[in-house]
Amino acid sequence: MAGRWVWVVGPDCYLDEDGREHAKLSPGAPAMRWACHRDTRRGDLAVLYRSRRAKDLAYLFRATSDAVHEDVPDRPWNCEAEVLERFPHPVPLAELRADPVTASWPALRASFVRTGAPVPDDVWARLMEMRG
Repeated sequence: MAGRWVWVVGPDCYLDEDGREHAKLSPGAPAMRWACHRDTRRGDLAVLYRSRRAKDLAYLFRATSDAVHEDVPDRPWNCEAEVLERFPHPVPLAELRADPVTASWPALRASFVRTGAPVPDDVWARLMEMRG
């Protein structure tokens, strides 16, 4: 089974210069370099947590390469990834914290402080339901 992750990014990665959703996040856009967890492997799935301004889960990604260590401050592990879906209903942080299944998820309890973290099976199933 493929690994499942949450990847965490700031507005500089999900908004363009005009403050709109970045075109690179359109499903079907070419794969791009993305910060990921060091254990990410090709074929793994990830949800994208948009920190600071949006504070939600809004995208589903698939890694198209294994994680590679790079000399990049704050993002030492990167992989190629493609956007599979923009959630019909992004899942806000407050909803994640209020949900009995996701509330105990260690990544959420730590306020998504790392670039990437694993998503347990029960949490993954619940996130897929919550996305609409």
